[in-house]
Amino acid sequence: MTAVLADLIRRITALDEEQLAAVISSFKPLTVKKHAILLESGAIADRLFFINKGCLRLYYDTEEHSIATRFMAFEHTFLTSIVSFISREPSKEYIQAVEKSELLVISHHDFFNLRATIPSWDKMYIYILEYGLTVITSRLSSLLTQNATERYRDLLKNNPELIQRLSNANLAAYLNISPETLSRLKSQI
Repeated sequence: MTAVLADLIRRITALDEEQLAAVISSFKPLTVKKHAILLESGAIADRLFFINKGCLRLYYDTEEHSIATRFMAFEHTFLTSIVSFISREPSKEYIQAVEKSELLVISHHDFFNLRATIPSWDKMYIYILEYGLTVITSRLSSLLTQNATERYRDLLKNNPELIQRLSNANLAAYLNISPETLSRLKSQI
């Protein structure tokens, strides 16, 4: 279960095998059922998830009790509420399993202990931060500059697996449109 994570770490960092073993041993396997909540709004994000198999979503519950999905994470990516994870402030987001998921989990304590004891681990930290910044900037740009049709077409072109794997409700929340608008777009395109 750790082979993909180990390969990614090897590509990003310059860890020797002993250091890599120490890092990998800090990640614990966790299998969660579909719809499992991994982080509640108001809690401090104390875990970083690496997705071996499955899908997690990071979302907000708005005052109107609608769901605003910020990000959907699939295999071989990391996910946490990064602001809460770093600042130790309560999260304003939820993390939920969209599918049954097989995860590798590292605690905040263990993650930052690795930073203190293995300087090369900082390259992985930078990789995670840069990936998150790139994703959020791209998503924000899409929401600010594209209409619903353009966002759906862009998703069809660049991430068709989202359309195949997600329910219409989750897909609509990800696109920041109503399920009715999504149905209309699907029938038109």
